[in-house]
Amino acid sequence: MGDLNFFQHYIEKNELKIDKKIIYIAISISICFFLICYGIYNQVMIMKEIKAVENLKKTAEDMNILKRIEEIKSKENEVSNLKKIMGKAATLDETIEKRDISDEDILNKIYHSIPENLYLTSLSINSSEVNITGLAKDKLSIAKFQSGLMAVDNYEDSFISHISIKEGYYDFTLNVTMKGVSDDGKTIEK
Repeated sequence: MGDLNFFQHYIEKNELKIDKKIIYIAISISICFFLICYGIYNQVMIMKEIKAVENLKKTAEDMNILKRIEEIKSKENEVSNLKKIMGKAATLDETIEKRDISDEDILNKIYHSIPENLYLTSLSINSSEVNITGLAKDKLSIAKFQSGLMAVDNYEDSFISHISIKEGYYDFTLNVTMKGVSDDGKTIEK
């Protein structure tokens, strides 16, 4: 029989002996546990995404929503058409304002060119030409009127297309061509 030494464990170094087999088993169990948890987590996330997709499909295929989308698209088309029309209206408004100023300017210049013995009976202004019909006591008044108009900057050419005498007055028609304007009303750069 061997002697019992109660102090033996104090004398010998206490070494921790771990079996490699146990370490491999613990690591394997940990990896399996992690993979199972990761798989369960992925499955839960996939189920959530499937439910979200189904809800989106239901929403997208809902007839009320489709009708609402069609209404919105038609309103967007109306808005875009109105914007185009408003742009055109603004352009036309600017053109009309320029034209009004131009017509008013033309009328003032014609008014200041009228001599004392000349009376206008008709005045027609279009984009490229001014047609004036009137009565005068003598041909000299008509000539003064024509030369007064030619002194104005905006006129390129003027000619008397008709002159006749009626009841002691000369009836005349004067045509004046505007500078820098073609027959279709567009400005010509010179």
